[in-house]
Amino acid sequence: MPSEPLRTLGWSAWLGWQIESNWADLRLFLLYLVVKPVCGAMLLVLVFYAADFAIQEMQGTRLRADFLPFIYISNACYGLVGTVMFGMSYVVISDRESYRMLKYIYISPAQFQAYFVGRGLARGLEGLVGGIVIIVTGLLIPKVREAVHFAGVDLPLLLAFLGVGAVMLWACGMILASAVLNMSRSGMFLSEGVGALVYFLSGVVFPVDMLPVWLRPVSLCLPTTYWLEGMRRAITGNPASDSPLGQSPLAAWDNGQLLLALTATTAGLVVVSQFFYRWSVRKAWRTGKLEEVTGV
Repeated sequence: MPSEPLRTLGWSAWLGWQIESNWADLRLFLLYLVVKPVCGAMLLVLVFYAADFAIQEMQGTRLRADFLPFIYISNACYGLVGTVMFGMSYVVISDRESYRMLKYIYISPAQFQAYFVGRGLARGLEGLVGGIVIIVTGLLIPKVREAVHFAGVDLPLLLAFLGVGAVMLWACGMILASAVLNMSRSGMFLSEGVGALVYFLSGVVFPVDMLPVWLRPVSLCLPTTYWLEGMRRAITGNPASDSPLGQSPLAAWDNGQLLLALTATTAGLVVVSQFFYRWSVRKAWRTGKLEEVTGV
């Protein structure tokens, strides 16, 4: 039935939300969703000011003021990448190893891939709320408040990058979930390792041009690089031309080129994810991985 994937999506999203909240009272979980990202963001701010103070003491210079909004907004947006990628891949571990229900979900009328997407939506909502809370909290910090003006936010550009970015996150999550299908319990660390690597290569804490020369082409092949650049521009605008942030290889690109590059790399990622998903599911079914409890 055409409505079956949507029904699976809705129920799996509800289930994912209940599991993520540990079936807690909604008000208590919403408090957790606020406190957790705020504490992480404030830690990042303290690290920035500590580095600024150390450089001033040793060299008599200061870090540029626009570096703090750069890393602050990047981390707020990247939270979505981490939560969705980890959320969709951890479904395999929790449902197979802990609840031992993955095989039954596979043979049920539910759409298997829609089930993964629904569970990922629950984590994605957590990342979206966390990102919004981080950005709003950043308005209390002078350097961030000067860079973020709600009246100056490019809403159409923001919605465009969020839309294409949602497809990108789905494709990334499906690749990781598919890989974990044929791995042991230790596969739960795959998404964390991949997430950390992408964090390093996507220009979250420093511009792409600060990477070693041989790593820059790798960074420019990642859709997350274009997505984060577009999200920063939509929220804070283009970096100043006299700033080191304005010397990035992407600084000369206009917003349309960025969106086109994101769309093209995301389309390639979607194709890869679907082929890899189908191959992984067939292999996992043949080898009994869908019901194997590894315990290691």
